[in-house]
Amino acid sequence: MDENRILFVDLDGTLIREDLSNLAFVNFFKKNPLKLIFYILIFIIKGKPYLKEKISKNFEIPISKLTFNRSALNYIRDVKNRHRVVYLISGSHQILVDQIDQHLKIFFESFGTKDNFNMVGINKVKFINEKLNIKDFDYFGNSKKDIPIWEYCKKIIYTNTSADLKDFINTSKLDKIEIKEEFN
Repeated sequence: MDENRILFVDLDGTLIREDLSNLAFVNFFKKNPLKLIFYILIFIIKGKPYLKEKISKNFEIPISKLTFNRSALNYIRDVKNRHRVVYLISGSHQILVDQIDQHLKIFFESFGTKDNFNMVGINKVKFINEKLNIKDFDYFGNSKKDIPIWEYCKKIIYTNTSADLKDFINTSKLDKIEIKEEFN
């Protein structure tokens, strides 16, 4: 029964219009352009999670300047009111995801990129299945990067998608719900 299924919610583009990794990157570049060049060179060796951690480390998200998706937040609150567990899961670094989680206070727990594990695409599925041992879940997202997760979930919940992605979703045999974006 889907009323008991766990819901995983994407952050960037789903709950907020912005991409937190991009905001952190721009902020870091403005403050430390030479250091950023160094980190980008190291990124070639150590990978994206390393770079995401370095640019996120001292970035305080300007929460008041973010554009939240009100209809997505309302949907999540409704799901929680039915006593379902809701997790926040994002490709942004855990440092940033935690800031959003602490601000909203609506998630059971939050997960982001960390420890050399980039929490995007199929890596989200691996984390959900292997680390959390959850096989039966719904997923709320907005981008083509979410397709691998939707292929493993029970219900597709989507918002703020391109026309191409919406067409792809509508061809899926899975249950699906569109939440019309309402950014403000």
